[in-house]
Amino acid sequence: MKIKLEFEDYEDAEVHLRGLDYFSALHDFKQWLRNEWKHGDYEQYQFEILDKIYEKFNETLNDYKIEI
Repeated sequence: MKIKLEFEDYEDAEVHLRGLDYFSALHDFKQWLRNEWKHGDYEQYQFEILDKIYEKFNETLNDYKIEI
């Protein structure tokens, strides 16, 4: 199957052309968050903040139907 996308200029196309880069960055950040959440050495209040960030990040991914 072939899919042809046309854009007015490179700036418009860049978001689509760099989609794998964006996905990879999200994946790497999610893995880092998960690792810190599971294995990080934090005070209770720091862990609570990290937990909120981890939950919000996953909620945002789910809102945009991004499965990593």
